[in-house]
Formats: sequence, structure tokens, C-alpha cells
Amino acid sequence: MAAYSKGNDLTIEDAQIKESIEYQELKLDKHGLPLVPQPSSNSDDPMNWSPSLKLSVALQVSWLAFVGPMSSAVGNPAFVPIGKAFHITTVEASYSLTMYIIWAAVGPLLAVPLANTFGRRPVYLVGNLVAGICNVAGGYSPSWAGLMATRAFVGIFAGSPATIGPATICDLYFMHERGFYMGVWTFFLTNGPHTASLAGGFIAQYLGWQWCYTIPGYIQIATFIVNAVALPETLYPRGAVHTKSKSFIDLLLFRATLPTRKIKISDFWRPLYMAKYLTVLLPALYYMTCFGYGSVLFAATGSQLFAKTYHFELYQTGLLLSIPLLVGCFIGECSTGWFIDWLVSRYAKHHGGERRPEARLDGLWLGLLVPIGVIIQGACLYHHKSWVGTAFGMGLANLGLQAATTVTYAYTTDYYKSQSTEIACFLNLMRNGFSALISFYAIPLADEINIEYAWLIFALLNVAFFVPFLGLKWFGPKVSKLSWQTPPSFHNDL
Repeated sequence: MAAYSKGNDLTIEDAQIKESIEYQELKLDKHGLPLVPQPSSNSDDPMNWSPSLKLSVALQVSWLAFVGPMSSAVGNPAFVPIGKAFHITTVEASYSLTMYIIWAAVGPLLAVPLANTFGRRPVYLVGNLVAGICNVAGGYSPSWAGLMATRAFVGIFAGSPATIGPATICDLYFMHERGFYMGVWTFFLTNGPHTASLAGGFIAQYLGWQWCYTIPGYIQIATFIVNAVALPETLYPRGAVHTKSKSFIDLLLFRATLPTRKIKISDFWRPLYMAKYLTVLLPALYYMTCFGYGSVLFAATGSQLFAKTYHFELYQTGLLLSIPLLVGCFIGECSTGWFIDWLVSRYAKHHGGERRPEARLDGLWLGLLVPIGVIIQGACLYHHKSWVGTAFGMGLANLGLQAATTVTYAYTTDYYKSQSTEIACFLNLMRNGFSALISFYAIPLADEINIEYAWLIFALLNVAFFVPFLGLKWFGPKVSKLSWQTPPSFHNDL
């Protein structure tokens, strides 16, 4: 209750009326808790859209997060025939994946300022279309240099739509439901490469390695056509004046989002600026080791190791690089997204409606399955145990990876919703930059000290980064209040 004091222009009755009006304007969720963030009263606000339209947009951006990485990984089971075609080693052939990963890390640095100024939709459409064309061109490339060039362009343009997805999820959903839908998006993001390997082995075996690039390219072009008529703009600058309601056609024809700011040089390094914040940096360091050793390690080494250890054909390698990872990720996501939303709501009920991002970190314990799975796979390969044990280890690792991914994206964007594009770009940069190096040292290290010990080192590195991230559960609120951890002010109008 507002109180009357000397110098206050309001009487007690006036204060009561004002407080009552403010309470009525405060929008609540189904549990009677304040919505975070508070939506505007404008029907154009994406947070006020119908559930079906929100879901349609969320699934489309999730598919874009799937199809880009998928297009990079269809050729993973085909490194052996690709090497033969261009007279290079299998390890050198795996650099085609490395090339994609490197440029997928760099490309979004250029796209993020565009997405925050001109809207998410142009980046989705242009990025996916150009990536599709470059993939088709890669399939017809007559030289290794030409193929590598197309992989670079695919990385730049396909990596950008796959990075700004969290910003769209934040545009659409409130904090108490964001974990579930962010989990849907991360499930698609993580499993693009895993699904690619399932198809890639059969494609390479029966159609030829060239089709590992052209088929994903045609899928991306078809996706562009669907998005062009069904994916509306979600950027809604809350600092701008919205006077006229926009139709769905306006949202498709780039009429809904007029630039409210000019692009500055500083906009291009702001994703790197987010490394200043421990509530972003520590999760990013942990996540990069999860993704690198829980997914890319298997993709970069599987073609060579499975052929050597189990004498697998291409399609068998593709199956082993796909099914265990998909099953593990599915179980991981079924156990995580809804659960961390429930944790946030439970905390709010017992703390006056306050929703703390740290409440989500109880979902991080499943991430410990990443190092356990990596150790199991390394031991099975070294001791020539059945491929079933190898598959089990890979599945466990990906169960943990999916849980860690969902928690990481939900936690970091809870803290800095207005900077969600920069955070996603930074996470992408760390993940891909770290993963790109694995092809260069994983197998050489295994040859030097044996695969069991090499994989054990990778697992211990992951655990080393797990501890400080989990520590934010207790120290995160104190850390965020430090003077040098003051939240950034840019994009607060979004």
C-alpha cells in the first residue's frame, strides 16, 4: 500500500486508486503471478498473438535451426569416398565439416545487427536461400577447392538463421513458458546433424557422395518458399510508437518493422561484449565442451573409427551416428524443457512472484551424462567391444547434451532477454569455434596416447566447466549484482 508522506502530492485515497489501476493493468499468468515480460496492449505485439500462430512461427524457426546444420552433416558418413574422389585422406575430407563450422561461427556476427534493425524475417529468408543454392553448387563442384568454398558460404548463410532463433522465441513467449519452446528449438538445432547422418549413409552408399550436398540444398530452397508465405516478422520494438495495426500480409511484406535505429560499427562486436558477463561466459564455456565432445567428436571421428573397428559400410556408419544420438536427445528434451519451466514457477510461488533464472539450474545435473557417455564410447572402441556399447555411450552423451543445451539457452536469455540475439551469437561462436578444432586433434591424440585416455581427457574437460556453471545456482544472484556486471543498456527498447 502506498503511504502518504510530506511532499507527496497523493492522498492515501489517491494512492489506493492508483495502486488499484496499476494492479488491474498488471497482466498475470494462470497461477496469478505477473507475466515476465509484461506484454503491451497492442494486438501487433507477438506476445499477444494466438497460440496457433506462435506455434507455427516457433516450429518454422526450429526447422531453420535444423536444416542448416543438417545440410552440413549429410556428408559425414561419406568422408571415405569423398577422400578417394579428391585424392586426399579421410581426415582431410573431414575438413569440409570443419570449414562449415568455422564460417557458421563467424557469419552470425554480421547478421545479428541486421536482424535487430531490419527484422528477423529478412535474415531467415536470405540466409536460407543462399545456403541452399550454395549446397546445390557444392554437389556439382569438380574440385576440392570449389567444394570447400561452397562449404564456407553455406556456413555463413545457414549459420545465421540457426543463430537468431532464440531471439524469436523470446519475441513470442513469456519467461515461464520459454524453457519448453526454447527446448523445442534446441532439439531441432542439436539434431540436424544427427538426422543428416541417418540419411547421409544411405545417400552416399546408393546415390553417391555428391547427393549429400544437393539434396539438402533442394530442401533448403523448398523451405524458403514455405517461409516466404508463412513466416511473419516477430521483431516488435517496444520503444517505438505503434499507431496502426498490421495485417498478416504486412508482416510478410516487410511493412511491419521499420528500422528504429541505425547500424553502428559497435553493433558487430556486441556479441563478443557479452563475454563480460559471467552469467553468459560460464554457461558458454560449458556448452561448447558439451556440444564439441557430445556431438561433433562423434561426427568428426565416426567415419574413420567405425570403419576401422567394426568394418562398417557407409550406411551402417550413418545409422550409428544417428539413431543413438536422436534417441538420447529426445529423452533429454522430454526431461528438461517443461521441467525447468516448472522449477521457475515453483520458485516464484514461494518468493512473491519473483522468477529467478537460477531456478532452472537444477535441470543441469543431467549434463553429467555427457562425460559418462564419452568415456563409455572411448572404452568400447579401445577394447573392441560390441557396437551396442558404443551406441549406448553416444546416446547417454546426447541425453546430457540436450539437457545442457536447453538449460544454457533458457538461463542466459532469461537474464538478458533484450540481448538474446547477441547471446545466441556468442554461444554459437563459442560452440562452433571450439568444435571446429576437434577434427585436427581428436584422432591424432588417440593415436598418441590411445583412444580410451584421449576420450577420458575430453570428459574431464567437460566436467571442469560444469562445476562453475552449476555454481551460479548459488552465486548467480550475487554475481549479477556486482558493479562490473551491470546489465547492458543496448536494445532495451526491443
